[in-house]
Amino acid sequence: MNLRIISCAKVRQQFILDGEAEYLKRLKPWTKVSLEELELSSKLPEAELKRKEGENMLGRIERGDFFVALDERGKELGSEQFARFLEGKMQTGHSRFVFGIGGAAGWDEAVRSKAGFVLSLSKLTFPYQLTRLILIEQLYRALSIIKGQPYHKR
Repeated sequence: MNLRIISCAKVRQQFILDGEAEYLKRLKPWTKVSLEELELSSKLPEAELKRKEGENMLGRIERGDFFVALDERGKELGSEQFARFLEGKMQTGHSRFVFGIGGAAGWDEAVRSKAGFVLSLSKLTFPYQLTRLILIEQLYRALSIIKGQPYHKR
């Protein structure tokens, strides 16, 4: 399994980077994870920024990738449901997953329509930095569930 997480901007907060490093270390025996960032000027008008983020995101999706767009309008899944979702996709031949985290304005409709799945982590609104950390933790939790490890307590 190969996981790519693409977020709308660079994460600079050390406490976020420390948290990510911990979960990335835990994921290492099970899967390869890469973090990528879309670097665009936030000085652009919102509609143009949203469109450019979408174009940049879609340009990074490769044939064979299963693309999951994170968006507040997406489907919410519990941790066990998320694990079963990933496991089901793996059992049907998917091994490369791309998770896209958009900016404050959300994803352009073009991105949402190209996604294999649109996921919401919560009805709450999180900044992209926290969203990325929460996603990495949930990926670790999901793989722990799939592998029968004790990390996820019911």
